[in-house]
Amino acid sequence: MPAGILVLAGGMLAAGPAAAEYVFASPSVSNQNRVYWLDRYTGTVGACQYQAGGGPAGSMACFPPGEGARAMPSGDYDLKGSNWETEWGVFRLNRMTGEISLCFVKEAEVVCTPQAIAR
Repeated sequence: MPAGILVLAGGMLAAGPAAAEYVFASPSVSNQNRVYWLDRYTGTVGACQYQAGGGPAGSMACFPPGEGARAMPSGDYDLKGSNWETEWGVFRLNRMTGEISLCFVKEAEVVCTPQAIAR
């Protein structure tokens, strides 16, 4: 009987919300120490960068999702850096629809262009 209870408890846990899975990418510009993160299922994008000072090891400054970088329709998203050596942003790709947008830090948050697709 205890085994049945464990199975039931495991089933209830499995029915809960799915855990986020993240992808990370850096822009190709060589004088930047920023990394972007993306929630693979919602398309939400944010970024963090190292800052000297703020303690013996420095600190991290993070930029929350802003306009266009917040949750999108559920999908399978990815991040790609550009091959252009002066690019400060990263591309958000919707692997299910083929839509692409460019995301970058603007002031104190991450913003993304509207998604577009060439067909």
